[in-house]
Amino acid sequence: MSPSGDDREGPIDCPRCAIPLKEETVERLGPDVRIDVCSKCGGTWYDRGELAAVIKDRRIANAFTEEPIKGIMGPMACPRCGGRMRVREDWGVEVDVCTSCKGVWLDLGETKALEAKVERTLEDEGPLRKQEPAFYRALDEFSDQ
Repeated sequence: MSPSGDDREGPIDCPRCAIPLKEETVERLGPDVRIDVCSKCGGTWYDRGELAAVIKDRRIANAFTEEPIKGIMGPMACPRCGGRMRVREDWGVEVDVCTSCKGVWLDLGETKALEAKVERTLEDEGPLRKQEPAFYRALDEFSDQ
């Protein structure tokens, strides 16, 4: 089961290379996350909810899939459901998001770029969290919903 509770329907093909993606498990505190990785181009498919679990910041991950999904219609079809994908750039990372199932495609290196952004954000917020702990506690609870 993905973090969104959806059952996976089996292997999917890379939207860039058209070869089957390899399922990998990312170990996390709590349930591990299964993602799909292309052995040729290194791109990664995240079903709805998986990106938030992997990069540890729901605010950033969920910003990509908020309705309406922003960005321009891209040339790729969703590897999971065949829906249309929008291309958007946030935090210096180009992301392809399915308008139907809310899955996210990241090219090689983009996951690491988002993780680095999360680390910088947490470092920047650190002193503020000490000054305003109730506000950040409420923000964390809200983003976990």
